[in-house]
Amino acid sequence: MNLNHIWMNLFGTTQWFGINIGFWVSMFVIAMVVVVMNVVFWGMKPKRKAVKAAVDKLGEKR
Repeated sequence: MNLNHIWMNLFGTTQWFGINIGFWVSMFVIAMVVVVMNVVFWGMKPKRKAVKAAVDKLGEKR
């Protein structure tokens, strides 16, 4: 399976703005990874601070 041949049959070129399509595909993949990481990490709730958690734990023992 030659992806360049398939792409050439569909679109008639293997370059865009003078740069190989493989470069643009890899840039798109990286951009999607960055977007997914942002969605995941911005959606997480922050943990309580360690000092506050330790103080709360000490207060429970008394």
